[in-house]
Amino acid sequence: MRGKKMSEYVAGVTRGKVVEERVRREKARRHLVDFCEYMAPWYRAARHQRAVAELLEMVETYVKTKGKTGIGRLLICEPPRHGKSEQASRFFPAWLLGRNPDARVILASYGADLAVANSRACRDLVMSEKFRAVFGDLGSVDTPVEVSNDSRSVQSWDLASPHRGGMVAAGVGGGITGKGANLFVLDDPFKNREEAESEAHRDRVWEWWTSSAYTRLEDGGAVIGMLTRWHEDDWAGRLLRAMNDPVGGSKADWYVTAFYPAIWEGEKADELGRRKGEALWPQKYDVGDLERIRANVGEYDWMALYQQEPYNRAGGMFKREWLVVVDVIPGRVLARVRYWDKAGSQGKGDYSVGVLMALTEDDGVYVEHVERGQWSPMERERRILETALADRERKGPPVETWSEQEPGSSGLDSAQATTMALAKAQVRAQFEPVSGDKVVRAGPYSSACQAGRVRLVRGGWNQAYVDELAAFPSGRHDDQVDSSSGAFMKLVRRSASGGIYL
Repeated sequence: MRGKKMSEYVAGVTRGKVVEERVRREKARRHLVDFCEYMAPWYRAARHQRAVAELLEMVETYVKTKGKTGIGRLLICEPPRHGKSEQASRFFPAWLLGRNPDARVILASYGADLAVANSRACRDLVMSEKFRAVFGDLGSVDTPVEVSNDSRSVQSWDLASPHRGGMVAAGVGGGITGKGANLFVLDDPFKNREEAESEAHRDRVWEWWTSSAYTRLEDGGAVIGMLTRWHEDDWAGRLLRAMNDPVGGSKADWYVTAFYPAIWEGEKADELGRRKGEALWPQKYDVGDLERIRANVGEYDWMALYQQEPYNRAGGMFKREWLVVVDVIPGRVLARVRYWDKAGSQGKGDYSVGVLMALTEDDGVYVEHVERGQWSPMERERRILETALADRERKGPPVETWSEQEPGSSGLDSAQATTMALAKAQVRAQFEPVSGDKVVRAGPYSSACQAGRVRLVRGGWNQAYVDELAAFPSGRHDDQVDSSSGAFMKLVRRSASGGIYL
């Protein structure tokens, strides 16, 4: 009977093709990536999708063994449009139900519309001819897996008897009381930035998760959470804090995490084999594409949505509304300082930054330009020299170049080398050791910004500059803050001493 149905399904093809078809079906039954590629000819798994598929297969093992082995808690964080929902909310539940037709799945998202769309896509897969060939009456399974004729609603559908499995779709906060889950998939609990920035909404999502959703898990039930990060205190952030709580962390659920930044920034290769600077899915978004995205969305959204490293936007010391942008500096400039904060070592994610700041006769402070980059020591020294030579051509008072001396003998050697190189080019330069807390050093500059004394001259560097200051001291980077604090103090001392730098 099975052989007859196979021949009917592949009627008109050679015997070799029949054998090939059998092999493809068997692979699709065994492995998620093969299932995806069998069900959708257009699907070609990228390396990060293959890595996630291996983890998802271990989630299926957990469900099959009722928690005895496998992965019971999985947290997936990827950039937007990198295929996480297609893989984990659509293909995977269909594959899991084919292998475990008595399993119940709850699929949730920020809104019922998205959850229902994913449920519909999963149901349509189970109802397709190809699924019949893998898990249904065209395949080699003992009891075909198919959707019940009596329960096909996209919001809630069941598998046909004798199987007891099926799926329920709901929005976050929606009613799932009375429903059980061997697998709970939460796909993007926040719709947008506005929801994620609202502490009240974050609390509502968390309360729904702890009081309603989590309690739906059957014994040995698994959870898959996947999202693009919006906020450090989002659903994923709270899970991670619970895991790392020194008091209760040992009792909290432990999630296996698959966090994939759009561009790898580590010194060592990541688990996918990426070297520093490599894109996650270069066939779709290469580094050039990602850098354009970064320039358009800003550093804050880039770090959260694409790098999976959200930080507190309201760092506390600098408000965005304080940092007003102007087209030109009005009035006469009395003094200029370019202050450099040099990254301690290449590759740690720090930037070398040179902030050019001007003081006007009405005691106004203007950030004229920011030179910023992640350079090798040789490239950094070349950039500092080129910038100093360009500054020398500016009209008005000469620009004095200062640099921060890093601690230790290597920091002194670097500062002396920079000063000597600039001196040979007939550029006056000085350096100084800096100590003390960064927040304390930034205090005077923060006060000047709050008082309305500081303006930014319009330039391509504005957005990254404002993003970093607004996040300080909670943000990932503080190099522009350090440089600005140093430049500001030089100008303040210059003004107080009647024109002499101290």
